Amino acid sequence: MVILDTDFIIGYFREAPKIIEILSNYEENETKLKTTIINVGELYKGAYLSTKIEENITKIEHFLKKVEVLNLNLTIMKIYAKISADLRKKGEIIGDYDELIGSIIIHHKETLITRNVRHYERIPKLSFQNWEKL
Repeated sequence: MVILDTDFIIGYFREAPKIIEILSNYEENETKLKTTIINVGELYKGAYLSTKIEENITKIEHFLKKVEVLNLNLTIMKIYAKISADLRKKGEIIGDYDELIGSIIIHHKETLITRNVRHYERIPKLSFQNWEKL
């Protein structure tokens, strides 16, 4: 199972050939697709900042019917707090959203599919793949 990051989902909305190919392979292999509640928030924020609000919200809602959305819980928040504090102590702040996404991935022992390697490589124990290299 894989968890799709916001950049991957946006690429899907834009019909990026590489992402369409990856999703086709996942479908053939019956790979269960997931994303996080944080990614959903980022998607809606982007929609509300766009000039095509209703069109983008429709795309998001259609997409969300195809994936499982992983939520936050107390254990994940504890993981997040540790990650965030450790990064801050090292002067490597990557932002709350990415730290929360990383915490959800670690808790569920999943792999994040993202292009944002620069941020996520700073989180120990996080499994991720750069979709541009799949």
